[in-house]
Amino acid sequence: MAEWHQPPDYIVTHWTEELLNLMIEKLAERRAREVEALNGRHDENETVSEAEFLRRAGGMVQVKKGQV
Repeated sequence: MAEWHQPPDYIVTHWTEELLNLMIEKLAERRAREVEALNGRHDENETVSEAEFLRRAGGMVQVKKGQV
């Protein structure tokens, strides 16, 4: 239920059985893709430079110098 950000009573009241089955199927597919992606990228020996790390992070990481 938390996966869809809906309380259980809303799902029981407003979703059909077909919709619930479809949502569960799609959730399982997404989780399988996540596992494949994590397993495919896992390389304990891979090291990257700071610049490469920040490039891969796509601007999501902000580095503040001089602050503790």
